[in-house]
Order: sequence, then structure tokens, then C-alpha cells
Amino acid sequence: MSDPEALKKGALVSAAYDTFLQVGLRILSFILNAFIVRHVSREVFAVMTVRLHLLYATGLLLSREAFRRAALSSKASVEIHKLINLVWIGLLVSGPVCVLGWYIWQYVMKRPPDAVTTDYDAGVIFMVMSIVVEVAAEVPFVLAELQLWNKTKVVIEGLMQVLRSILLATFVYIWPMHGVLMYGISHIVGSLIYCVSYYGLFIQIFHKKEEVVKLPVKGIRQLFPRWKPGRLLPEVDSELGTISWSFFKQGWLKEALTEGEFYLMNFFSLISLAQQGEYQVVNNLGSLAARLVFRSIETAAYKYFAQMVYRGKPINEEDQERIAEVVRFLTSLIRTLLLISIFILTFGWSYSSLLLELYGGRQLSEGGGTLLMRAQCFYVIFLAMNGITEAYTFAAMDDIQLSRYNHFLVLFSAAYIGTAVIFTQIFGPLGFVLANCINMGLRITYSCWFIHKQYQGSEYQPLSSVYITPRIIMLFSFALVFTTISE
Repeated sequence: MSDPEALKKGALVSAAYDTFLQVGLRILSFILNAFIVRHVSREVFAVMTVRLHLLYATGLLLSREAFRRAALSSKASVEIHKLINLVWIGLLVSGPVCVLGWYIWQYVMKRPPDAVTTDYDAGVIFMVMSIVVEVAAEVPFVLAELQLWNKTKVVIEGLMQVLRSILLATFVYIWPMHGVLMYGISHIVGSLIYCVSYYGLFIQIFHKKEEVVKLPVKGIRQLFPRWKPGRLLPEVDSELGTISWSFFKQGWLKEALTEGEFYLMNFFSLISLAQQGEYQVVNNLGSLAARLVFRSIETAAYKYFAQMVYRGKPINEEDQERIAEVVRFLTSLIRTLLLISIFILTFGWSYSSLLLELYGGRQLSEGGGTLLMRAQCFYVIFLAMNGITEAYTFAAMDDIQLSRYNHFLVLFSAAYIGTAVIFTQIFGPLGFVLANCINMGLRITYSCWFIHKQYQGSEYQPLSSVYITPRIIMLFSFALVFTTISE
């Protein structure tokens, strides 16, 4: 295992670069969506940013997330060719995942009316192609992350998203009636740039002898899987393979919980396409901070915890200096993100209406948009707490504990679906936010229970150390009153 301070520094630098990337991309997305909302109908906007994006996000999560998480948690003792073989299995998985996704989006979900778009079929095909292309670039991505090349992800993903945004804005401005088709084309072009950039980077490095000696692979051929004679599948590390399988099963459940409201919208038509478009705009604005800051920190925290803690090993058998550092890091992260989320709630509650009107006009701020935005600001608190506690939990659980957690996720999924269906009948789109709060609350409770049980009997109590002083609470209370009056 690497030096704890080096790992911590690497995680923090990674989080900083990733946050910079996410901030830039979200600002770009923020501007792009504001532009698109003014050039296409809410129905077309919903097909693009809800229906097609859901297919893209689902395919990527199920095809690569499990193998990526397992690979990034690998220790130095893992044989590199077995690690590479494991990551390539994601491409094999992407085939059936994409075929299944294409069939469901084409023939199971209710098709958008021709009056909304006639390019839906082409849009679906372009999205599944994008999934396969991006999964094909996973090996160089994982190797770059393990080498702590923090700038690489920022540059390549930034290039992909900027190109997509420029193409989409240009296409929509010129051909607004073909917005769905243009969305698909801009996506596949961005994915090709992403894949070519990662392989191009390693090809360039392989021509520099002083750089090659630092890498676990020495040539382009070693980036591809290797079979032993007589084996149907390439050989993988048994522990990482087991962890990947647990993460893969968990991926289906996490996707149902993470994107659950969008599945319900599209499978059961709980709200109209126009309402879906409005919900997506408010959801993007309300969760902006979570996407900008929280996700980057969670990703970096998971990488750090996975390298510092041995899965399933009792705390008293771990290196106590490492554990003390992990506890301090975990506690400070939870406290910091909670303060950020309370800040968002304090000011977002009062200025939700103004923000929506500036962003999309009165059609967004009037009606239920303001209330929906305020609910999203409250939901950010749950996102902050869940992200960090789950990052630690997933890094510390062994495969048996992960499997047990998957069973609980099934129950959480059932609870979420039930509450979402009931609440949307009563509150409309607001019901999805309320159901999400309940879902996140259940997941936070389980993660906190796991952390408490793991440290029970030791001198460390990471959760009890998370303390927000009455003075800070009073300060936020005064700020809430002041901003409410000033509104």
C-alpha cells in the first residue's frame, strides 16, 4: 500500500481537479440548457435530457461502473494483466446491456408523438453507440487514475463535453425541429473524441522511454486482454472479480434508486412530457451544487478509503495510524459537506423563484416551479450525507457485506417506488423529491449503522465526532430570516 499522506494528497488533488472539471462542465451545461429551453419545446427538451440521457446514463452505469470501482480499489499486489482483463469485461457486458436498452426504449416505453419528434429512433441508436465507444476506453482511463494523472480526466472529459455542447447548441440553433437527432449526433462525436484521446495519450507516452518505466504496462498491446490457451474468458483477479460481481448486482439497484423518478415518469407516464421537461430543469438547478462539488469529493474519497482500509477486516486489526487518519478525514468531510448543503438550503429557499425566472422565464417560476426548487434545496442535505457515508461503506465492505446491502437496496427500491407513485398522485412532480428524501434517508441510516458497528468497541467514533455548533446553526437561522424578508 502507498504512503497514507501520499494517498490523501492524491485524493485531495484529484477532488480539486475533478471539482474544477465539474464546475466548468455544469456552468457550460447550465448555459446550454438555458439556450435550448428557449429554442425547443418542453416536450422535445424532455425527450433529449430525460429519455435519451436516461438510456445513456443507465448503459454506462451497468457496463462500466462495477469494474471501474473494483479496479480503482485494487492494491499494488494485483497482477496488471488480470486487472486489465477485468476492465475489458465491461465491454463484453455493454453489448447485451445496449441491446436490452435499445429494445426497451424502442418498444416498451411509450414513444413520443410524431408531433414532438420524428427522430426518436435515430436518437436511441446514437446513444447506445456512445455507450460502447466510451466503455472501450476504460482501460486507459483506469490506468491513468491509478497513476494519479489528475489533469488527464479534466482535459479529456472537458474536451468531450465542450465539443458536445458547441455542436448541440449550433445544431439546435440551425435545425431546432431536429433537436433530438442533433442531440444523438453530438453525443456520439463527443464519445469518439473521448476514446481516441485516451488511447492517443498512451500511444504518445509509450514513445517516451523515461515515462514508460514508470508505468505498469510497456506497450499498446498490453492495454488489451490476454487469454490463456483453453480458457473461454481472460483470467482475472479472484478478489476483484468477486467485488465486481457484487458491484454489478448493486448497480441495477443503485440505478433504480438514483434515476428512479425518471424510470417511473417514462414507464408509467405519471406526469406529462411537458412536466418532465420542467422537472428536469428544476432538478438540474436544484442539484447543481451536488453535481459540482459533492460528486467529485465522493469519487476522490472512495479512492482514498479503498486504498487505506482493508475490506472486511476488523478495525482493531488494521494499522491504527491509518485508521486514525481515515476517521479524521471522514469526519471532516461529512461536517464540511453538511455545512455546504445547509448554506444552499438557507439561500436557495428564499431565492428559488428569482433563479427560475432568470433562467427560464416566468413559465418556470410560476405554478409549482418555485416549491419544487425549494424542495430540491432541502434534498441537497440528504445528498451530502449519503454520498460520503456510502463512499466509505462501499470501500470498507467485503463481498458478503456488499451482497447483504444489495438485499436492503431491494427493499429501499420497493419503498421508493411505492412512495413515489403515491406522492405524485397527491403532489405532482413534487412527489418525486419527497420520495427521494425517504430513499436517501434509508440509505444514510444503513451506512451510519454499518460505520457505527464497524467502530464499536474501538477508541474511534467517527459519526459522534460530526458536530455543528449552536452558533453556526443560529447564524444560518438569522440568514434564512433575513433573506426571506429581503425577497
